[in-house]
Amino acid sequence: MENKIPEINNLIHKLAFEDFSGYEFVDYWDADTTALGLKKGNVLIYISAYDYFKTNGYDVIIEESETGTILRSEYRRSYDELINDIQSFLK
Repeated sequence: MENKIPEINNLIHKLAFEDFSGYEFVDYWDADTTALGLKKGNVLIYISAYDYFKTNGYDVIIEESETGTILRSEYRRSYDELINDIQSFLK
């Protein structure tokens, strides 16, 4: 994605090698260069690399896209923790 920071573009590249299917990258946050969205069905996963340089981790919010109900929210997650957090929602 052209308007995103390198950490988000690197994340996109790494996610392509994960065993997920049927999801799409979404960008509902054009002005937020540190954010990335994954969507599958009614599940929206917001991933932020805002504090990546300080924490070396990602923030993630998983919600139902139709209702906005938060299903899971985690902060300062390593890449492996991030994958574990979202794995059940994208399989």
